[in-house]
Parts: sequence; structure tokens; C-alpha cells
Amino acid sequence: MMNITTIDFLRHGEVQGKACYRGITDDPLTTLGLQQMQLAIQDYTPWSAIVSSPLSRCIEFANELGLKHNIPIQLEAKLQEINFGIWEGKTATEINQLDPAGLDKFYLDPSSYTPPQAEKFIIFQARIKAAWQDLLNAYQGQHILCVTHAGVIRAIFTQLLQISVSQSFAIQVQHASLSQFQCLHADTGDFVQFNFHK
Repeated sequence: MMNITTIDFLRHGEVQGKACYRGITDDPLTTLGLQQMQLAIQDYTPWSAIVSSPLSRCIEFANELGLKHNIPIQLEAKLQEINFGIWEGKTATEINQLDPAGLDKFYLDPSSYTPPQAEKFIIFQARIKAAWQDLLNAYQGQHILCVTHAGVIRAIFTQLLQISVSQSFAIQVQHASLSQFQCLHADTGDFVQFNFHK
């Protein structure tokens, strides 16, 4: 017999402060950012659980949504954004002043170039892979919502669609974008299907 686990990934909305490499920097949502997330969901609330990154820009909306619809909330540190090290909170211009070739190296091959004091990309990818498996184990046969970050969602695309990291950077993951994957659990194994990204 086959059952299906459906996992929706919602990126947080606009965040207070300048446009920068935010990573684990814990800035809250703007009023617009909260509205963006509310608009993305509207009356669509099929979830049995909400799993959120612990950062403020995710958990604020997760708490609001869970309270409004009586959906249980679980914090999951593995769904936190990558730590950019000394790039945290800096704009691209500021990073280029510190390390003129750094951004190019990172986007060409993040597995080979790690910003100083940052989380290694290979460790980040392993963390997201483990998070996905944890979700399947904990919520098999259910439909859940994960409130998380652009980097996490791109890592999910990389792993589940078996695309390269550079190809994942070509996917636009806008504020409050919603993506859905389903895992079909059969006797012969699991099959992952990508439903939408909007």
C-alpha cells in the first residue's frame, strides 16, 4: 500500500534592515513581509503541522498561522539559513571591498569556497538532507508546512530534483514564495515528485 507525504516550503517575507547576506542574522519581518506571507497562504491551510526555522523572520508568521488555525508548531534548527560567517549582515558591495573575488568564487563553486568563519556548504547541504529525512520520518502520510529560507529551499531543489548548485542559483526564490514536494512511499521505495513553485 502506498501513502503520500506532502511538504510545502514557504520562504519568509521581507525583512527589516538593508539588503544583505543575512544568513543567521536574526532580523524580524517588516509589516510588508508579514503581509506577503499572509497573501501567499490566504485561506489555504491543509496542514497537520507547521515546522519552522527558529529565526524570527520565520517563526513570527509560523506562530501567527498556527495560533489562528490551531495547527501545532515545531521549531527545527536544521531548517535555518546557512551561516555566512564574516559576510553576515554585509551587502555585496561591502563583501567585494573585503574580498574582491569572494562572491564570484562562492557562486561558481560554493563547495570549494567558504567565506571566513562561515558554515561549509557541504555541511549545510548535509544538514538540509537530514532535515528532509527527519520530516519524512516524523510526518509520513501527512501534509505539512515548512517556513524557512531561500538557501534552504534551493538546497531542497538541488537534492530532490538532482540539479547542480549553480542551476539552483538560477531559480528565483522570492519573498513568501511557496513550493510543494510530495513523497510517494511505496513497497519498492520512495518517489519524490515536484508539484509547484510560485
